[in-house]
Amino acid sequence: MDKPEPQSYAARFAKSSAAGASPLKPRSQADAYIARNGHLVHKLKAKDTTGRWAYYFVLIEPAKERTFLKAINGDGVIDLEDYGRVIASCYGEAPTQEVRDFLKEKYGFDV
Repeated sequence: MDKPEPQSYAARFAKSSAAGASPLKPRSQADAYIARNGHLVHKLKAKDTTGRWAYYFVLIEPAKERTFLKAINGDGVIDLEDYGRVIASCYGEAPTQEVRDFLKEKYGFDV
């Protein structure tokens, strides 16, 4: 009798995802928190310090939201990490498919 060939975790995940299985549950408490609180994630399209267009997905806690919103409407130069946690980012005019897939798999967000 032939033994099945061992598969890596990535290969098993790709196979189960392709078969329509549900995505993995968040791996950490922080990931679970983000998944439950998607309303706290702000999507921003802005130019970075090099002048390139970029998309950022930033978790902003309610206590910092008002200050964050004032900052992004200000002179346009801010450090996002001062206001929250960047959970994903990419360059371009729109979120890349890779970022969309990441947010869907990790947090259940449709972007």
